[in-house]
Amino acid sequence: MVRGRIGLLLDLSFVLRTLCRYTFTLGPHPWPCQAGSGNLSSVATQDRNIASTFAKGMAVLAAFDGSHETLSLADLARATGQDRATARRGVLTLVQLGYLHQNDRRFRLTPKVLSLAGGFLQANAFGRQVQPVLNYHAAMLGADITLALRDGENVLLLAQSTVRDGPVSYGFTLGSRLPLLHTSLGRMLLACEPESLMQELVTRAPLPRHTERALENRADIAQAIGTARISGSCVTDGEFETGIAGLAVPVSRPGERAAVVGASFPSGSGPHDARLQRLHLCAADLRQNQALEKL
Repeated sequence: MVRGRIGLLLDLSFVLRTLCRYTFTLGPHPWPCQAGSGNLSSVATQDRNIASTFAKGMAVLAAFDGSHETLSLADLARATGQDRATARRGVLTLVQLGYLHQNDRRFRLTPKVLSLAGGFLQANAFGRQVQPVLNYHAAMLGADITLALRDGENVLLLAQSTVRDGPVSYGFTLGSRLPLLHTSLGRMLLACEPESLMQELVTRAPLPRHTERALENRADIAQAIGTARISGSCVTDGEFETGIAGLAVPVSRPGERAAVVGASFPSGSGPHDARLQRLHLCAADLRQNQALEKL
């Protein structure tokens, strides 16, 4: 069993962003997926109908992105771009409401935030329409299958199958975020976007070198994404985790928010053709039961 370096902290940003308005970018595309993502930090300034105080409070919650278990007031002010007085009012309000817990000068999320995620998952019938499909195809594949979409410059994990004794276990949880440029999920999501948006994201997305095999030239990454767009699938090998190959295929239809499914295997563990076919079958079943139309 291979363990990754991503922690088990829940990232609520996907729930918070679903409360805001998404701006979709539509256009012709050879594979069934594409759409954009809203920017939480600019919501209040873009629409006079939005309550800026509420938006600032949501930004405080979204600052708990899983990278740290606790944050100080200074951390939150810096992460949200708010002055300390504004951030302090938002933080203390969330403490009073039970969404944050204060320990001395540090703050952390409480289990109450799960009610937000639970409402999102239940309203979109993930338990009835998504999880059974992922579990069935994961059992056929012999590896966990992950459903993901793009959140800004990150991959956001929406759901994951449960398979015992799978070949790879990262410890990813619902809401975990992964890099766009060095994962198969990220590149497949970028392949679902219009060419101009894809190029923009490749240019500005963070490019840390996770492994020695990670591509460092953005033009090479854009070329790999173009290949994925043509073939309808993406394979990376050892670019995010040494010794791990990632596979991904698109799920969403044209005009829908881009979504993909993927799986990981040890490098050199065998050909990927049958594995990609299984992922395509999983994606087709998710489309058929219309599980993701409201995302």
